[in-house]
Amino acid sequence: MDSYLNENFLEALKVNHSPDEVLQKWRKFCGVVKNPKRRFRFTANLSKRDEAAAMRKSNQEKLRIAVLVQQAAYQFIQD
Repeated sequence: MDSYLNENFLEALKVNHSPDEVLQKWRKFCGVVKNPKRRFRFTANLSKRDEAAAMRKSNQEKLRIAVLVQQAAYQFIQD
């Protein structure tokens, strides 16, 4: 069991910010556990991580549009 964990999940145990694929693999491996809320308390919530990335991308796009509008207004005033 230890050798299987070392071969397949060693990078998840060493790295603080593991890739999503490794975390999904780890959760699938530990699918049937006694108390999953306690067991995965310190493991990243993958669905919320995706939602946060989408919101961050949306906010960046809104900021980019606002800057473009501001630049256009400034150019209009200067002419």
